[in-house]
Amino acid sequence: MKHRNRWGLNWILVVTFVAVLGFVPSFTETVEAQVRPDVRILLDEGINLFQQGKLGEARQSFERALLLDITSEEALNWVDKVGYGELIRVIRTGDDTLSGQMGTLLRLTSLETKRRSMDESAINDVLDTYFGDEDLLERTKLLYRAISDHGVYLLPGLVERLGQPEQKLRVLAIQAITRISDDAVLPLCRCLHASEQGVVMGAVGALQKIGHPAAVPSLRWLAQSTGDPLVKAAANNAADGILPGSSSREAYGLLTDQAHAFSTDGGMLVRTYHDPVVWQVDGGSLNWTAVEGWELNELRAEQFLLDALSLKPGGDAALALHACNQMARWSEYRDVTAVISNQVDAGDADESQISNLRGRELEMEKVRASAFAMSPAVVDAAVEVALTDRRPQAAIELIDTLSYFNKDSGSSDVPASVVRALAYDHRGVRFSAASCVAHMGGGTGFQNSDKVVPNLTEGLAEASRKVALTIFPNQDDALRVGALLARANIEPFNDEDPLRGLERAVSFPKHLIAISSDTGAMPAAELISRLRKDYRTSRTPILVFASDDNFTQALQVYGDEETGVFVVNRSIDALRLRNDLLVGLLADSDASVGQSVAEKAAVALEVMASPGRAFDLNGCVSGAIRALDDPSDAVRIPCCQLLAKLAPLGASDALVRIVAEGDAASVDLRYAALLALGNIHRGAGTSQVAPSVMEVINSAMDTGEVALIQAASRASGLIGN
Repeated sequence: MKHRNRWGLNWILVVTFVAVLGFVPSFTETVEAQVRPDVRILLDEGINLFQQGKLGEARQSFERALLLDITSEEALNWVDKVGYGELIRVIRTGDDTLSGQMGTLLRLTSLETKRRSMDESAINDVLDTYFGDEDLLERTKLLYRAISDHGVYLLPGLVERLGQPEQKLRVLAIQAITRISDDAVLPLCRCLHASEQGVVMGAVGALQKIGHPAAVPSLRWLAQSTGDPLVKAAANNAADGILPGSSSREAYGLLTDQAHAFSTDGGMLVRTYHDPVVWQVDGGSLNWTAVEGWELNELRAEQFLLDALSLKPGGDAALALHACNQMARWSEYRDVTAVISNQVDAGDADESQISNLRGRELEMEKVRASAFAMSPAVVDAAVEVALTDRRPQAAIELIDTLSYFNKDSGSSDVPASVVRALAYDHRGVRFSAASCVAHMGGGTGFQNSDKVVPNLTEGLAEASRKVALTIFPNQDDALRVGALLARANIEPFNDEDPLRGLERAVSFPKHLIAISSDTGAMPAAELISRLRKDYRTSRTPILVFASDDNFTQALQVYGDEETGVFVVNRSIDALRLRNDLLVGLLADSDASVGQSVAEKAAVALEVMASPGRAFDLNGCVSGAIRALDDPSDAVRIPCCQLLAKLAPLGASDALVRIVAEGDAASVDLRYAALLALGNIHRGAGTSQVAPSVMEVINSAMDTGEVALIQAASRASGLIGN
């Protein structure tokens, strides 16, 4: 009875093992690709030996066939089949301890989500053992333990064995690589650039076996760029094996589309845990470089774009996406640096974090400058890409670049992307577009002039406005919460996808993050946990909005005021939300983002007030007067200059208050305010001017500041007697 129970347990383990791994192919499996005659002979010989139970001899025959055609999926399947046949034989002839061994092996096949170990010495040790003389059962256990511990970081050592002449090493390397599955696709795509044919052909065969569609663009690149007919045929067969008919498609378009997908989706090819690394190949060696998480998407996309441009150097689509990605990297670098700088100042981050970022300043300036080397047409197309992909920071930087290309070029040269941006749903983008038009000198022939001044006027009030990221899969909820935040002078930007929203939350500075208690694919608890673990959002206040039905439960699960997580009822009154919660939360938050927008708007309006411009600026006067109360000179000085040109009498009192601030206001600001007062009251005579105006002008004469004395003298001269 004991013997029968042990056999029953072993058979259960065998069946479970095969079911979990799913690697044993059908005996009747057919292969569409044409099999070479010499390979066919070896395959038939191996099948005959396999049917006779001569597993060792059959394996040698199949391995020889695989080495003749390393892309032969049929040969690789038979190597697997024999290997598992041998493994089952070992289990059948074993003893009771095998039950425990197989249980361990089954647990190792469950690749839990975790950060993989990058320990080079440990990886080398495990690979040396794997490629040694271990028996089949121990080797299989070792492989799955290594994949669980090291994952994709096994690949450099495995790829190295692909180029070795020894049959055993190459076959074992291919088998191990295919077990890593989807995580191996990006590194293998880089291996297609290797100089050693063994590595290239091994990568082709492994990609075909894995079968992920993301490999097709790179396989087509290899087919179009290689001069070796065997490599070309293998690459095309692999591409067709993954996506039938793909060998007839142009690699340039496939690569550009793939780059676009990688640049916007941080979840692509993340089967387990994706560390921020970029894979590269040098000769026949695969290696990786650690990068910042905020630039990972763009750097992965750039690899595909470079491949596309190697086939078509003047490709407009690839160049436009390249410009967009470069600006996205720059804007993310700038914003992340600002966030960490504030955290260092507050004592919430280590000084080394900001030092490392500042050490890359020259590199990132070169990244930004690369867009200026593009033609205006390419940058115009890049703006369209940024707007379509909802990458507002990149769009703003690219629009600013266009303004340098097109200064004073006339209304007919306003790019189509800038016209589209004037009506975009992101304030910063609209302000940048309006500013761009202002600097281009759009005149009476410009058909969208009615959108320019209102956008800039709205921007003058932006300095006091806060910015919130909202993550609400339900559009009605997003609109309702957005309206609540707007009543508190907070501008919301919603993302329906929690993963993409998480990426934007950790990449760009936000004053507040508001999420739904039901975030769909990514539970709210996980979203909050990941926000709190990232140093860029560890201190950002989080509001969790819950409905009446689950408010109490959400309060118990998510509420933690000590860490800045607050649960809010969706039906809360806007005034109560603002007064009881938001005012206190945001009292000390930084306003530099809003001030930069207001500064840009003020400067643009001042440019538009120059003689010869055709815009009606009457609607911006009240906004410019209110902006004089902003604490930043960068906003107040151009507003003074704008009011000096428009000369509205209603601005006089606000300008007087600035000069009356004395040393509390900068000399440059008081200088601009004095000139504006003189221009507003030009020719009126001192008897027709309010005494308060003449009082501040006369007091400026007695300050001892040369610049203020000059400004006061000019103002007096303009006013006259």
